[in-house]
Amino acid sequence: MKSHYPIPVTARHRLFLYVTSFFLLMAFACTKPQIAFNGLYNPNNSTNVIAVDTFSVQMSTVFLDSFTTSGTKAQLLGRYIDPYFGTITSQSYSDIGVPSVLPTITNFTIYDSVQLITRIDRTYYGDTNNVQRFNVSQLTQVMNYPANQNAFYNNSSIPYDPQILGSVDVKINPTAGLTSQRRGDSVKISMPYNYGQQLFGLLYRRPDTITNPITFRGYFKGLAVYPDITRPGAVYGFKDSMFLRIYYHEPGVVVVNTYSDFRVVNQTTQFNQISVDRIGTPTQGLNAKNPELPATSSNNMAFFQPITSLYVKLLFPTISTLQGYPDYVTVMRADLTLKPVQGTYSPTLTPPPAINLRLTNQANTIGADPHYGTGNLSIDYLYGTNTSYTYNITSYVQAALGQGAESNQKNGLILTTPQALFNTTFNRAVFGN
Repeated sequence: MKSHYPIPVTARHRLFLYVTSFFLLMAFACTKPQIAFNGLYNPNNSTNVIAVDTFSVQMSTVFLDSFTTSGTKAQLLGRYIDPYFGTITSQSYSDIGVPSVLPTITNFTIYDSVQLITRIDRTYYGDTNNVQRFNVSQLTQVMNYPANQNAFYNNSSIPYDPQILGSVDVKINPTAGLTSQRRGDSVKISMPYNYGQQLFGLLYRRPDTITNPITFRGYFKGLAVYPDITRPGAVYGFKDSMFLRIYYHEPGVVVVNTYSDFRVVNQTTQFNQISVDRIGTPTQGLNAKNPELPATSSNNMAFFQPITSLYVKLLFPTISTLQGYPDYVTVMRADLTLKPVQGTYSPTLTPPPAINLRLTNQANTIGADPHYGTGNLSIDYLYGTNTSYTYNITSYVQAALGQGAESNQKNGLILTTPQALFNTTFNRAVFGN
């Protein structure tokens, strides 16, 4: 199948595309440049410090299947096409409840209209220049967790009526916090007149359906909001405070316009379904049955985007050869530098602001946090040669030397993002091998 992703300059021909490890070794040798430590390490010789940057890092992309997307306090809505990660679509499911205080509606109160209102939170990923269409449909099943689950996941879904209740074409400027509807940060979707009239009738009559929240939940079930797949552009973040607003007025000499809101009743069950079509990309073969792709099999690149289940694993299989250096004593310092491939990122497709390192094993388990920091990201949009994450992994290297070659061929480090970012942001990075 023909590839549709841009091919970067081959990593083998550009030093700045390498993932490099830099070690400071302490050794004793009379013929090498010497730094005297006053006999601190060797009373009979001056001590040499040797810089070594020739150790290979074995890199791969790993697929880690499902993760929790409920209770994130964010709706993620939209669709974008990424040349490296595929076509990514996100839609949201919300449980709507009765107004916290039921309004007083008389025989004279006149119903006007109904809208679904949600507000952007200024986060986004992709091309915000496009007008996107968002659709709304009614759920046909109550938003209860499946058996033996206490959360919803990125691959979860709730059945909904294919009939579109409402839709809106809108252009969003997330950095300014504005939409093309010229109503501040709000996106308002007009719903059918009769749809709102039914809810208005419940507010007026006050049957058990509206006075009992449990009964209403079974009656209303909830809403799905999803992008029109024919209009890709970006994925936007919205606040989880979405609500249905019923507009009505009291007639008289002075008309009194008012409204009543049916809000998201349970923020812990609101969730985002995130789907990815990787056909035509270097990661198209990654899935639960084939969870790991060596960088050597994907143009010497590895791909990192936790919200689409892609992580980067690092092994140091030859690190034990350090102990074979003449007069080797110890490792004084080891720095790991990760560099995104030049041309794979931009102001709209930015690398994650923070990437952590965690321990991992042959099963690609995300293990303990060795607390190496978040990499101190610096971005070089002008030349692309100085964008990098750097970590002090001295303690890891020192421990790995004691574990032996067999262990280092199986156990290593895996890249992750902080807990608050991995399931709410689409930032990604392509690292050269």
